[in-house]
Parts: sequence; C-alpha cells; structure tokens
Amino acid sequence: MIYATRLNSLKSRPELYFDGGAVGTLDLIRRAGEIEGLGALSLNYPEHFATVSPQEALAFLSSTDLTVDSLNIRFPEDPFGTGGFTNPSAKVREAAIDLTRRAVDVCAELGGDHVIVWPAYDGFDYPFQDSYQRMLEHTVEGFAHVAAHDPQTRVGIEYKPWEPRKQSMLANMGEALLVVARVDAPNLGVVMDYCHAQMANEHPPKAAALALAQERLFGIHLNDGYGRQDDGLMVGTSSLITIVELLTVMLEGDYGGTIYFDTFPVLEDPVRECEWNIRISERLLTIAQELGTSAAASPHNGFNVTRVIEQILGFERVP
Repeated sequence: MIYATRLNSLKSRPELYFDGGAVGTLDLIRRAGEIEGLGALSLNYPEHFATVSPQEALAFLSSTDLTVDSLNIRFPEDPFGTGGFTNPSAKVREAAIDLTRRAVDVCAELGGDHVIVWPAYDGFDYPFQDSYQRMLEHTVEGFAHVAAHDPQTRVGIEYKPWEPRKQSMLANMGEALLVVARVDAPNLGVVMDYCHAQMANEHPPKAAALALAQERLFGIHLNDGYGRQDDGLMVGTSSLITIVELLTVMLEGDYGGTIYFDTFPVLEDPVRECEWNIRISERLLTIAQELGTSAAASPHNGFNVTRVIEQILGFERVP
C-alpha cells in the first residue's frame, strides 16, 4: 500500500521544525521527507502553487524519497463561494472547470495521475434557494468536461454532507456514484473520506464496498472521528473496529489505490502523528489479511465481530 499525506497537516507545531518566518510549500515538503514510511504527497491546487511553480516543486522533490501522487482541488471562495460547477453564472462555472483542468495538467507534469475534486461550495443553505435539477445537471456537465480533458488522469469526487454549505450537492456515496454513472467515463470515480462518511451517517466499510463493486473507488482518505464533524483524528483512535472492517473490505475488493491520511494535528507533532498513522495502518492491514473472508464464510453472524476483537487483543478464540 502506498501512503500519502496532505501537505497542510504538516503546518502545525512550526516551532518544532522551523526557525520562524513564513512556512511555504517547499518547507512543508522538506518536513514530509522526515516521515518514516511515507511514500507520496497530496498537494492542493492552486493553494500550494501560489509562490512555487510545478517545476520548482518537482526539482525539490528529487531531494526526498517522495513523489506527488495527487492534487486536491481547493476552489477559492472568491469567486466560487456561491458554487463552482453549480454556480448560477455560466462564466463562473466555466472558470471552475478551467481551474480543475489546469490541475489535471499540473498533476501530470508532477508525475501524478489523480486529481481529487471536493466541490466545497456546491450546495445550498435554504429551501427554495435553487433548483436541485439544475445543480445536478451542471455537476454532471462539469465533471464530464474534466474527465474528458485527459483520460489518463483519474478524477475522484470527494463528497461531504455539509460544510462550508449547510447542505452539499454531493453529500454521500450514493449521490457521488450517481454522478459517476451519469458521466460514464472510465477515469471518473469516488474518493471516500472516512470522517465525511461518518458525518453522512454512512457505515464507511459499506460505502467503500458500493464503490469497489463498480471499480470506482479511486482513493481513501483515512482518519478517525466521532461522526459529528470532520474531526480528522489519528487513525484507529476512535473507531478501531470499523477501520479494521474497512481495510478488510478494501483487501477483498482488490483496492489498488493510495491510502491518504487526511488528519488535522493541532497540538500533536505532525511528523510523529503521520508516522503513527502509517504504523497502525500497516498493523491493521496485517490483521485484515489474517481475518480474510471470515464474514462471508459465516454470513449474518453477529459473533463475527467478537472474533475480530479477539484477533486484535490476542485472545484465544472461542467456538
């Protein structure tokens, strides 16, 4: 499994690694290079290229053992605060599509093959605010244009039920897969963020299984939380058993993508935090491999989970 982290998670606790002053993209890449077991980075576009060109970033990466696996679209609030792909203005919708297509080109230039699109401002706040049919059609249209731009680059839809809008246009796995089906392009799929799925009141392993069944699970943002908001806690610290089931589902579904750590260390040393995420993921993947298809072998058996707990705790199994 390739492990990647979002670059902004490394901004916290600057006093541990930086000598003061502004912390830029190259500083964060250098800090990421200190993380044991990390294989790739997921950068934000256009945020991380405001003062650094793709060529400069690529040249700097050669001094590390890291690659750029993907770019995450971060639509600026101005002009996209009232929507990107769903904006009422055709001019603004075209600008959102153009920004995303530029990200596809930059990603390829950096050696990556995956652009993750979180349509943050596509949604609504009030009843009667807009036409849901119009917003759906423009969402489909936007992703169709982006997917067609470079068929060799995968485009992953990252859904989230709310925030920053009160209601997101693509709020759950089913809605994201609906758009994927409507576009019907082989390079368009879904990226599931564990905390986003929790917020949507989904069971993350089930949501992942739905996308895997259609070979459209292009990425997993792994983190942990309590389900009320986008907590971004360290992996395995809040819902360990469910994460083990998710990893089991991924193995059974022949998931071949990257595990992205989308966490929000605030008080923690972010290098140590990411190293924990890698270590626990490796350990839990081993447990998931040992468990195999135990649930399928004993269908609809509530005691399957007790065997998983015994495996994790090293208890002797009971019949």
